[in-house]
Amino acid sequence: MTSSSTRFDGNQPPAEGGADVIPAGHVVHVHQSRYEGAYFVLACVFVALLVLTNVVGTKLFALPLDLPLLGGVLRAVDRFTQWAFGVGGGDSVTLTAGIITYPLTFLVTDIVSETWGRRRADRMVWMGFGASVLMLLVIAAAGALPPSPIWKVTSQYAHVLGDAFLITTEGPGGAVLEGNHLAAQAAYGFTFDAPGTLLFASMTAYLVAQLVDNRLFHFWRRLTRGKALWFRNNMSTGISQLVDTIIVNGIFLHFYWKMDAPSIAGVIVAVYVVKFLLALIDTPLCYLGVWWVGKFVRTSP
Repeated sequence: MTSSSTRFDGNQPPAEGGADVIPAGHVVHVHQSRYEGAYFVLACVFVALLVLTNVVGTKLFALPLDLPLLGGVLRAVDRFTQWAFGVGGGDSVTLTAGIITYPLTFLVTDIVSETWGRRRADRMVWMGFGASVLMLLVIAAAGALPPSPIWKVTSQYAHVLGDAFLITTEGPGGAVLEGNHLAAQAAYGFTFDAPGTLLFASMTAYLVAQLVDNRLFHFWRRLTRGKALWFRNNMSTGISQLVDTIIVNGIFLHFYWKMDAPSIAGVIVAVYVVKFLLALIDTPLCYLGVWWVGKFVRTSP
């Protein structure tokens, strides 16, 4: 059986002397412009941020009310939740750790919408959805694998375990109290069982909110005739994040954490206020991103 060869097609003319002859079956290389390369990079950043949100977002954390810059706003939020829902009154408000990464996805979406258009932004949204589903399948498969007896919970975490999970092992420094492999599997399950529920909640909210964000962004773009990027950025992000926050926290906190309605409402209000403040802060970053693409990418070969 003899191998055949193929030359580049019209998109990539052959070099002199036929130096660009490639084996049959290989994909022909087509030069990618910096304009397309930048879209690829932003899409990768978007997908990574979304997948990370579904992992870290299972953690609830307390944000102190006496922060130097946000303290006044947080205290106002706490007073409102006390009045409206009868929850709060402590020295902190409860937020989900996904607030670290998720607001950045809207920043990337707005930059892509402004530069490449709604269709490219929608394509990126669906890419993120597919990556998140793949993440869930991998996590489920890994969780179903039987734990090895040599897998342990290290000594710095052993003090939180019950007696049934504790074992004593000999190390270089002598006897060490550790957790057994069942404790390790339970810790893994606690960390990664939640993403299943969170993924369902976040994907429902994500598809609705991101698509709403894209459409509102372009609605206001037509209305302002391409002007006032700050207005389009904040209005589209503000409304879409309200939709997202209500859906994802309503589903996740109720079905996984079994929280009561007033507590869920309090978390939703606190999370949304902080998200909206972050959206206002990211406005200069949106301008910077669009400027960078326009100056260094769009005009590049």
